[in-house]
Amino acid sequence: MLRDGTLIEGDHGGGVHLLSALRLTRAIGRTLGWLRLSAVVDLVDIVVARNRKHLSRLVPDGPAPLRFP
Repeated sequence: MLRDGTLIEGDHGGGVHLLSALRLTRAIGRTLGWLRLSAVVDLVDIVVARNRKHLSRLVPDGPAPLRFP
C-alpha cells in the first residue's frame, strides 16, 4: 500500500514502490522504475521468499549488532 492508501496488488511493481519509499534505497528504486525493471524486482522478491529457509542459514545466531548513534 502506498502512502496515499493506494493498494498495489500482485506483480505490479510493489517492490519498486517500496524501494522508492525508503530513504536508503530511494535512488535505487527510482532508477529501477525509470528502467522499467519492476518485474525483475518482483521476481527477486519471489525467489527470496521461496528460499527464506535456506537464506536464514547465512544469518548468525546471537544478539544483533549495536547501532552507533
